[in-house]
Amino acid sequence: MRAAWAITTATVAQVLTLRRAIIFGVAALSPTLVYLLLIRTLSEEAALDRLAGMIILVYFPLLVPIISLIVASGVLGAERRDGTLSFLVLRPIPRWVIAAAKAAAAVIVAGGINAFGALALTVSYAVETGTWSLVIPLLVGGLLASIIYAAIFVPLGFFTDRAVLVGLLFVFVFENGIVTALTGLSALSPYRTGFSAFAALAPSDLITPADLADTPVELISLSTAVLWTAMAAVVSVAVVALVLRNRDLTSE
Repeated sequence: MRAAWAITTATVAQVLTLRRAIIFGVAALSPTLVYLLLIRTLSEEAALDRLAGMIILVYFPLLVPIISLIVASGVLGAERRDGTLSFLVLRPIPRWVIAAAKAAAAVIVAGGINAFGALALTVSYAVETGTWSLVIPLLVGGLLASIIYAAIFVPLGFFTDRAVLVGLLFVFVFENGIVTALTGLSALSPYRTGFSAFAALAPSDLITPADLADTPVELISLSTAVLWTAMAAVVSVAVVALVLRNRDLTSE
């Protein structure tokens, strides 16, 4: 447990430098700033429509995956390229502990930044309207999506130096292109899993089926979203642990 904590905290400090924290913070606030500009002269109902638009079109399909990609792809990738990962695996620490600690660090940083963006967006709406019931749903949905993206992008960063490029292709070509056209593939889209959790938890009088009718998402239940998230995390840790055990990092 002590080793896992040490690896997690060291990785968080490595990934979230002051410069990165400022850049990520500004990026996370950008949907809120746009939203506040849009609702200055709008009614409460129109403000809710604008909020739904920011959540559906910006927060889930753009902010969450891009933040998660940049953070998670560097968790193992940077250490592999620098040659410091070999020193870590030479220590008497189970490989699954290293893998789980690295994944946890990615989730802490990416999930925290995305939660900051979710809080800013929903709290700004709550201050304007007095309605706070969307805060928890968006936090939960963003966290589930962040976990799945971390499960994908942490191993990706280990396997290729072009993880960011590959990840962007996944987000923009596959998720926002192919899956948008073929909604039957929604189960393969992490942000759609997170959005499903948000839609399941959001009050039905605020986010109605009519609001979701035109979204490129086939919704799943909250329990299914949680199950898929847990499965993705377990499989990712298992894959990374297996690779760390069987690959000779000292020769790279």
